[in-house]
Amino acid sequence: MSPRARNSDADIFEATLDVIAEHGVSRATVDMVAARAGMSKATIYRHWGSRAQLIHAALSSVQGPYVETPGVSLREDLAILLSHLVDYFNRPDIVRIFPSFIDAAVRDPELAELHMEGMRRARDGFEEVIVRAIERGELSPDVDVGLLVDVVRAPFIYRRVVARMPVAREDIDAVLDLVLGAFSRAPN
Repeated sequence: MSPRARNSDADIFEATLDVIAEHGVSRATVDMVAARAGMSKATIYRHWGSRAQLIHAALSSVQGPYVETPGVSLREDLAILLSHLVDYFNRPDIVRIFPSFIDAAVRDPELAELHMEGMRRARDGFEEVIVRAIERGELSPDVDVGLLVDVVRAPFIYRRVVARMPVAREDIDAVLDLVLGAFSRAPN
């Protein structure tokens, strides 16, 4: 039986995340992942093409699927997206791995490009619900969509990644009260 037949992508991603958690992104190698996963380095390169692609795929694997929102109200949609963000950042492996990935992306152009691609994808759902809220008249048409995305996500990212404090779903309402109070359209 070939090593590939014994290992699923999930097993390889788990091995990659374990190696990153132990050694950091900068020191993690495909050799380490291959040894941990019990497969050949050539097989990993054949499927992912590069160390950076493997690392990015492993991190992306824990993000979960794209989150659909009902589009009923901006608050409800943002609460759903923030709940997903909180769940992601509360994974024990993410708090150990994500800061290392950001640090390595500063020095590695391929990781930097993949990081930016991931950031754009992570922002898409937030931007989409804000644009829908503008179309429904919940927000002023001249609201800065990018700034609103940054402001609504920032408390959770800062707390978990920078301050290394836990984040909780219970904090979502307070953040939304503050942010939506600042950005909501004033009554005419």
